Amino acid sequence: MKKIFTRLSQVKNIGLKRSILKGYSLLYDRYYDIKYGYDTYSWVPVDKLDVKNSQKEHAVIYQATRVISLRRLFKKLSIPKYHSFIDIGCGKGRVLLVAAEYGFEKVKGIEFSPNLTEIANKNISKYKAQHNSNSFFDVINIDAADYKFSNIDNVFFLYNPFDEVILEKVLDNICESLKGNNRRVWMIYANAIHRELVEKTMKIVSAEEFNILEFDFVVYQVELLSAE
Repeated sequence: MKKIFTRLSQVKNIGLKRSILKGYSLLYDRYYDIKYGYDTYSWVPVDKLDVKNSQKEHAVIYQATRVISLRRLFKKLSIPKYHSFIDIGCGKGRVLLVAAEYGFEKVKGIEFSPNLTEIANKNISKYKAQHNSNSFFDVINIDAADYKFSNIDNVFFLYNPFDEVILEKVLDNICESLKGNNRRVWMIYANAIHRELVEKTMKIVSAEEFNILEFDFVVYQVELLSAE
């Protein structure tokens, strides 16, 4: 009974139409896993992550990005498919699957949990078996703060996989990769809790906000670094 009142309260707060759109999106996420036999839907709380306690201090709960919202975002952005796409904190790999579905030639995931990395690779194997995809996948089990980005990575995705401490290190590492190859990059930030840090650290050319089926994204294009 308590759950029913909680749901009714949520509907009242965000409105009936918005509640229906959100519900539809969430139901499709469940259907997506059932249809293809993936494991991307269920949440993983921080205390269940198989990482060091020192890493858990900066981690957040695993939640997957919504499939339909991300599909529609890619369609709106029309990012060239030959670019390299990297999901920082990829979890179980759902975003990687949708990125490959869109057609990115290189799809890379960074994930610090060995268990989530294993699940992501299993989901990718199922995707490859069911789809005629030309995407090259690579999921790397490493703390994002320690990862050195390639100077050909063009599209970065985050869905709040960690706190500001780790995010600042990640942004600095992206800036270092720009020094190796001056280029314009896209940064897709879902549910952008720490957007002030991004906008303070990066040289932003443009920032666009999207709300797609009650799921929020901020998409940045980042300025090329000045020659020293």
